[in-house]
Amino acid sequence: MSEIATTVNEKVSKGERTRERILAAALELFAEQGFEGATMRGIAERAECSLGLAYRYFRTKEEMVLALYERLVEELATEAKRLPPGSLASRWAAIERADIALLLPHRATLTALFGAGLTPGSPTQVLGEGAAHWRRRIHGVFQEVVAGANDVPKGPIRQQLPTLLYTGHLLLVLFWAQDPTPNQKATADLLAFGEEMLGRMWLALRLPWAAQSAARLGAILEPLFGNPALPPQEGSSTTPPE
Repeated sequence: MSEIATTVNEKVSKGERTRERILAAALELFAEQGFEGATMRGIAERAECSLGLAYRYFRTKEEMVLALYERLVEELATEAKRLPPGSLASRWAAIERADIALLLPHRATLTALFGAGLTPGSPTQVLGEGAAHWRRRIHGVFQEVVAGANDVPKGPIRQQLPTLLYTGHLLLVLFWAQDPTPNQKATADLLAFGEEMLGRMWLALRLPWAAQSAARLGAILEPLFGNPALPPQEGSSTTPPE
């Protein structure tokens, strides 16, 4: 490797480490003070860097939240590709358990962000335009779950299943974030119950009216939880040189 290339790589690596340090500081403060309570100045102080340097990597606190969304979504997409073929129920339960394991280290932060995440018009709103790209990516995770299942019937229900599963996923994450039981045992019980019910559901979906009703529900949810074509995501992982 040339001396110039080595120098460039060292700068990129140093820049990535700085970005990670600032993001980690932000997530800590969000958990401690809430999204509104944390300030860019406080984040810079926690990260032991200048305020100007913090702004070089993240123009706003909202960008920090979206960076967390990005990381979690990419990790979940990787987990989805590792799922072995099997029933829809087993694949769904496996990806949900994997997701909870990924979310667990950030539970305090995510809980603190729920207020902003559910506020209409907030840049960090989970169902808002700012998170649309990552929402589509998560929908793609459930497309992967359905595609690898060996018991999914053909027809309109197959096209709508990812939307139905994604809608249920958001409700499950909300339940988990607020679950007061030790080690979120209620969430584990809910997951086990969901896996059991999903396994039984296919008997009912063999009935035309049941399959049509489920497909209709998916179509109703499609505008908010569906998966339009992914637009290019420019510069989402760009790290400025330091």
